[in-house]
Amino acid sequence: MSEEKPFFIGWESKPAPVISAFTKKATLGLLVASLVVAGLVTAMQGAVSSGRFEFGNVKDFSGVLIKSPAPMLVSDQEIDGEKIFYLVAPLKNGFSAELAEKHHLQQVSLKGTLIGNDMESMIEVQEDTIVSKGVANATPLEESSGTPVTIRGEIVDSKCHLGVMNPGRFKPHRACAIQCLSGGIPPILVAQTAEGILANYLIVGLDGKAIHEEVIEFAAEPVEVSGTLKTIGDRLVLYINPETIKRF
Repeated sequence: MSEEKPFFIGWESKPAPVISAFTKKATLGLLVASLVVAGLVTAMQGAVSSGRFEFGNVKDFSGVLIKSPAPMLVSDQEIDGEKIFYLVAPLKNGFSAELAEKHHLQQVSLKGTLIGNDMESMIEVQEDTIVSKGVANATPLEESSGTPVTIRGEIVDSKCHLGVMNPGRFKPHRACAIQCLSGGIPPILVAQTAEGILANYLIVGLDGKAIHEEVIEFAAEPVEVSGTLKTIGDRLVLYINPETIKRF
């Protein structure tokens, strides 16, 4: 004689004990799964950039423009705690090399839009607004001596990483990073320090000149980069031979 299987009857005040036990286990399992999913989502949110892009909010800036190791403005005054700003053009374009050469070490005024995160900032410049006010008295940034280093991290385009895209890193962003690097946006190596803190390293060639096309194939991938590290102002600058970049 086969064993009878309990089943639920809607009008009964209590379900059979077996059904009640199964329901409790299923509910507990769903609760645990929900907590796990919530934890994963929270962890993923922690990896999302804290960057900002003040789209549509065009401001006036003034300071000394320098062409290398990347086009930058050393501002006359602090803005949100920053005085050094990378310069880029609208959309997926780097700042004009011709304009950087023309205005190198000159006091300028310009209009643009702020981009930045809690590490660094940049200005998306309206290039036709740049006005020179004469040659600066001295080079505005101190440069440290070089230190040989090997760093593991991810190569990204600085514009998206600093705030235009959120997140501006990892595999989903690879196609966008390739377009931005192709357009001349300065590449940055994002890596963790020994203290577990994220740091940005501007990547340039051994001669200090800009490299973009040379690092595109490594965008959004874990890589190991060896070179000479210098501090210029408060920016970490890594001088490398792109041919020595290794995937890991």
